[in-house]
Amino acid sequence: MPELANFTPVRFVPGRCVNCDGWDVTLTAPLYCSQRCRQSAELVRYVRGSLADGRYTQPDVREAIQMRMAMVLGGAYPEAQRRVSAAIRQAVFERAGGRCENCGRELDINGTSGDPDSLATIQHGAGNSNDPSDLQAFCRRCNNADAQAKFVPVEPGSAEALFAAELRARWMAEQPTRICDDHEGWRAIWQALSREAKEVIRHYEELEESAGCEDLPGFRGYTDQGTPIEDR
Repeated sequence: MPELANFTPVRFVPGRCVNCDGWDVTLTAPLYCSQRCRQSAELVRYVRGSLADGRYTQPDVREAIQMRMAMVLGGAYPEAQRRVSAAIRQAVFERAGGRCENCGRELDINGTSGDPDSLATIQHGAGNSNDPSDLQAFCRRCNNADAQAKFVPVEPGSAEALFAAELRARWMAEQPTRICDDHEGWRAIWQALSREAKEVIRHYEELEESAGCEDLPGFRGYTDQGTPIEDR
């Protein structure tokens, strides 16, 4: 297991993104300012969990980490756009005769074979379209291989390289550096944090509506105490 580092945890500030401290949280997404931030935090928790229980060195786990890191560095996986209904998934699998349309492997549609490579997945052919004509039935192995073939190398010193290094530092830390990095406690606290964040966001919105500060030149939001922040 790699050597762990020590960091000081970052406290939770209601009304700001738990992953990056950004201000662009909303009542519908009160904890994260973007899909990328949410998936980044999920990746950090996944790796920390695999380090804790010893799964980190398993090939399938390392592959999953590589895939998720690539998605995050690419801007985040478009989950909402690529969400396929159960009916469409079933229709695509039936049309393929229960076999991978790339390699011919028999698909494990119900997850009962014990072979992770044969798990049935949906491959999008044209962007994020969920039209059945643009979808194919792929085994997990072929789906991952297709995604890996599209990976773009990260240039040393680039913004992506720096971001990847930050994520690695977070999952290697002995203690969670952010509250959203806690793989053991997050499930027990995220709903309470969400409620607290929503209360603060509502308060900010009421202040903006009553004071009209958002129309002032240089307005950038509010401090934890509700004081407007302006560019100087």
